[in-house]
Amino acid sequence: MKKVLAILLAAVLVISLSGCGIPFTAKKIIDDSKIYSERDIEKAMSLVYRQFAFFEGCVLLELEYDEEYSSERMNGWAEQYDADEAIVLLSKFYVFGENGSLEPGKTYTKWNWILVRDKGGFWELKTWGYG
Repeated sequence: MKKVLAILLAAVLVISLSGCGIPFTAKKIIDDSKIYSERDIEKAMSLVYRQFAFFEGCVLLELEYDEEYSSERMNGWAEQYDADEAIVLLSKFYVFGENGSLEPGKTYTKWNWILVRDKGGFWELKTWGYG
């Protein structure tokens, strides 16, 4: 009986995750930063993980903070969103199912995630896509 219950629970878990973006398997890459603490970067990444869960038929492979890439773009994004600070994260993900706007069977790389905040505040995810 316990074995049947365990199999049933596993099946429910698989079915419940099959339509959603799967972020928890992603490799996290964080450059040493002179701008943000590792905790600041991880907080920004956690917002991306939450949003990626809504990417149906996708699996997140990598989420990266590249200091050089981000610093070249952050001032423009902060200005656009009237914020003190911005951070740009890069992701790589694979589309394994129907999504509606993304091509099944394709791996997307250097997908940008733009987050902003006021000094000492909380990150807010503003936009994502190719930038």
